[in-house]
Amino acid sequence: MPDRRSALSASLPLLLAALAGADAAAQPASAPAPASRPDDRRLFAVEIRTGPAWDAAKPPGEQAHFREHSTNLRRLREQGSLLLGARYADKGLVVLAAASEQEARAMLEQDPAIQNRVFGYELHPFAVFYGGCVESGRPRG
Repeated sequence: MPDRRSALSASLPLLLAALAGADAAAQPASAPAPASRPDDRRLFAVEIRTGPAWDAAKPPGEQAHFREHSTNLRRLREQGSLLLGARYADKGLVVLAAASEQEARAMLEQDPAIQNRVFGYELHPFAVFYGGCVESGRPRG
C-alpha cells in the first residue's frame, strides 16, 4: 500500500533522528535514555489490549467504536505523533512521540474505544538502544 509506506517513510527520519543518539553502552538496562529528539519530544511505547467492553463474539472490525479508534490512530499519525504501529498476538503496539507522559496519555484518552473500555492500554517510556529500520508489510508464509 503506497499510502502506508509513504506515511512510514515520512515518519522514519524523525524516528531515526531520535534513535541516532542512543548508545547501549552508555545506558544501563534499567535507566531510560534521555530525550534526544530534535523537537524535544520523548518516545513512549503503548501496548493496546482488549478491554472489558470487548465483545469476544465479534471480529475486530465489528467492535463498538473500532472505526473511531482507527480514525484516532490516523489523526495521531498525520500530526506526526504516532511513529510506528504494529500488531502481535492479540495486542497492538504503537510508538508515540510526546512532550510528556501526560501528553501521551491525553492523546490516548481521546480515543472513543479507550474511553468506552473496548480497548485498554499500558504506556511506558521507550528507550531505544539499537536503531534500525522497520518496513510495513504482510508476513510471508
